Amino acid sequence: MISFELSKEQKRLQDKFHKIAEFEIRPLAIDMDKKLPGPIDPSFLRILANNNLNALIIPREYGGKAVDSVTLALIEEELAWGSVDFISIINATFHALMTILIGGSKEQKSKFLPMMLSPAGAVASFCSTEEKSGSDSSSYSTLARFKNDRYILDGQKNPIVNAGDSLFNIVWANLENQKDRSGINAFIVPATTKGISIGPFHDKSGFRGMPAAMVSFSGASIPKNNLIGVPGSGYLLLMQVVDWGRAIAGATSVGLARAAVEEALGYAKTRLIKKRPIISNQGVSFILSELTTQLAAARLLVWKACRLIDLGLDYTAAASMAKLFASELAVRAATEGMLILGHKSYFRPSLMEKLLRDSQLSRIIEGTSQIQKIIIANQL
Repeated sequence: MISFELSKEQKRLQDKFHKIAEFEIRPLAIDMDKKLPGPIDPSFLRILANNNLNALIIPREYGGKAVDSVTLALIEEELAWGSVDFISIINATFHALMTILIGGSKEQKSKFLPMMLSPAGAVASFCSTEEKSGSDSSSYSTLARFKNDRYILDGQKNPIVNAGDSLFNIVWANLENQKDRSGINAFIVPATTKGISIGPFHDKSGFRGMPAAMVSFSGASIPKNNLIGVPGSGYLLLMQVVDWGRAIAGATSVGLARAAVEEALGYAKTRLIKKRPIISNQGVSFILSELTTQLAAARLLVWKACRLIDLGLDYTAAASMAKLFASELAVRAATEGMLILGHKSYFRPSLMEKLLRDSQLSRIIEGTSQIQKIIIANQL
């Protein structure tokens, strides 16, 4: 049976995290947008820790309070409404944790999941992307060689979110002398491992409060037990994690688009020309009507993908549809919002101007819009 009615607990969480987004996260994000690139702002880490956000994905047996995927999408939307910078820091950690949850051994889960519930706030990095590979995740230049019962990693990952702040990195690499998909593996590499270097931090157009930098590995040695799964299983594991991540990315894009629509709607109702609010003009009201309709559609696509995840059904196409539609909507909502607000939105600090810059990256992360279309087409 299909139902769109949220439970009392879901409504409570929605309200709780919206207040956090409105009164704690958004004011910080606007301020951070002006700063030079660097590590995670301590204020973001405090919010993460105070609200035990990592627990949302960690099962109770490891000390967490995991919620279902639909509930997680509701929370992600609210936090993204406040700042995509903040939610992206969390989502990078979630990707790392999801890799362990899907493919890790019981020993790996028992060791690495509880440490992410630190009262000081903890993050992890998902080290997949490389300069030359981009959307091609079928092979990596980062290599892992097996020697003396340990894996030795050499290579560079770039750009990596949470670089320098992470307790550990999930590193995707090819086994030495194996360059195709069968050689891809995932490794847990603690931040204390010798041979890791960070930086410099990238100066970005959008997502400026989200740290991203190159992570380099030079003779980084880890125990063989830090290999996730069996040798050669990494590519399938990677596809499972990024499929899940696309549904979650859809939720964050919905939050970003909603922020733009609400900002434009609020202005259109109060901006008077000849004593009439500009929303009374069809040129404005029709745009907002279309955006509001598309926002509702994007949210339902996200909920569908997340519900399929919770049911254990195939969600690959649904996740890509949600991510594609929601991210493209985020760009349109911010673009139209700039036009509705006019010059008011162009001068900093302006929430709409920030949303426009942030929205562009929403079409790139988790696979570009073109990649999503390829995935959907392959599922037809």
